[in-house]
Amino acid sequence: MSQQGRWPKGGDTKDELEHKLGECIWWLTILANRMDLNINDALEKFLTKTEKLLSK
Repeated sequence: MSQQGRWPKGGDTKDELEHKLGECIWWLTILANRMDLNINDALEKFLTKTEKLLSK
């Protein structure tokens, strides 16, 4: 998005994206913990379902 001029900040695109990805994963982990969900199980279920849908 930065390369397309749509990213809200300027600077090093790769470093900014790395930071945002880490931030998103952190928030998802916090949310999963607060909802008493296992984030690894949630990911596995999602990947299994998605693989089945893509293999059709």
